[in-house]
Amino acid sequence: MSAKSTTTSQTQESLRAERLSQPNARLLVRIAALIYDSFLVVAIWMLSSLLLVAVTDLGEGLTGPLYQAFLYLELLAFYIYFWSFRGQTLGMQVWRLQVVSESGDILNRRKAMLRFLTATPSVGCLGIGLLWVLVNPERAALHDLLSKTRVIQLPKQTKKS
Repeated sequence: MSAKSTTTSQTQESLRAERLSQPNARLLVRIAALIYDSFLVVAIWMLSSLLLVAVTDLGEGLTGPLYQAFLYLELLAFYIYFWSFRGQTLGMQVWRLQVVSESGDILNRRKAMLRFLTATPSVGCLGIGLLWVLVNPERAALHDLLSKTRVIQLPKQTKKS
């Protein structure tokens, strides 16, 4: 094993340990990140819908289950990309949140998809799965438990002068 791979391995282990030591995020911070992300998602939906109308000439109205499935797949792609890239959507970056696996790793695409597919009904049913944070001693939402993930609150970065 080379010195470079040993250093990388030690760095990964220290990152995992640091993530595991962070507390799970509070409900209001999670909601704030969701609201922030919703603005981005709606903007993406508007642009893709505009392109869809321009390309297909379906200007009378984009409706129906096929269009809704298209929007849902865009939402799925948004979350899978961000959760598996750095463990953070843009809203999560603003509020210093990160989604990690129970072992402290950034999610792979499969784990991110499982989290999204469990979060959809969890949040979609009047937010009951998200409100689970209030009754769970570890502040885990129902979809966190089902997908074996955590949303952690990252510490504030100290400014270097």
